Amino acid sequence: MKFNKIFNDELDHCYAIMRLKNEDKDFVVVASEEEKPCYAYDLNNNYARTVVWPDVGGTMTMVQIPNTLNFLATQRFYPGFNSAACRIVKETFNGVTWDQTVVGEFPYIHRFDIIKKQSGSGYWYIGCSIANSKKDTDDWTDPGKIWVGEYDDSLSKVENLKALSLSLTKNHGYKRMNGYSLITGVQGIYKLTHPTESKDWQLEQLSDIETSDIYSADINEDGKEEYLTIEGFHGPYLRISDNNFKSIYRSEADTPFGHAIWGGKLGNKDYFIFGWRAGKQNLELISSDRLDSQLIDQQVGPSNVTVFEKNNKKYLLSANREANQVAIYEIEVE
Repeated sequence: MKFNKIFNDELDHCYAIMRLKNEDKDFVVVASEEEKPCYAYDLNNNYARTVVWPDVGGTMTMVQIPNTLNFLATQRFYPGFNSAACRIVKETFNGVTWDQTVVGEFPYIHRFDIIKKQSGSGYWYIGCSIANSKKDTDDWTDPGKIWVGEYDDSLSKVENLKALSLSLTKNHGYKRMNGYSLITGVQGIYKLTHPTESKDWQLEQLSDIETSDIYSADINEDGKEEYLTIEGFHGPYLRISDNNFKSIYRSEADTPFGHAIWGGKLGNKDYFIFGWRAGKQNLELISSDRLDSQLIDQQVGPSNVTVFEKNNKKYLLSANREANQVAIYEIEVE
């Protein structure tokens, strides 16, 4: 497998990323976690850059509103988890750039999502707070919560907001699955099943191992998905587990500040991609359930990564935070 860096741009503390495609328009969007810009790069026009917003930043999560070029994003979640003033905004594409509407104030919300309802119109809202309050950066005495509600896109508003009974310390990971979401924290990994006509939100603990982030892929080709988890808040361990969350392999503590994570098919096989923000700050391709890896890039300290397809070619988008670099790599499957 070859990864050729075909594009890079400077963005201080780049963090949140998203592919934003609808009909004939096609962008990747990257936002900073500092009071810096959010940029959209036009994949149909040689990565031409548009400023989505210039200087608010503090963005941890961006979510596309289906079948549009509009999206929701957190802002003001600034480094050091100083995020009592965190908010969610809606960005509406006007044909050239994006117009902003403030959805509301959502203190300490680190990850969030909207899920299209199975019946009727509208979306479910899920928000995971990293804490409920903080006296300082190292204060974790007031755990975060999982918030649920309904998002009305016509009003750009979250309604019927409530917190589930679970208190979740140091939530960092979130992964949308089919009909449910995986949510992680010090208490382990939880499965949050989305409501149906007959059932309300259902929360089930799948693992009690402290987990920072999670992704799934059939890495060992047994026909069942395995899970790659970053263990401990921001690392430093990696673990591969089977589909029942039984451990297959665990690394040494050699990936400090583990952060970027992705899993899926490249060519005819599933892989994981992983990067960490301290020490060697490598970005790597993981090819087996023994965590065999190939170096993609070094000393870049990625915060988030995703793979996308364009004109029958695969590309890796990486927010190389420690290098202040937005990067796109063309993937050559050998």
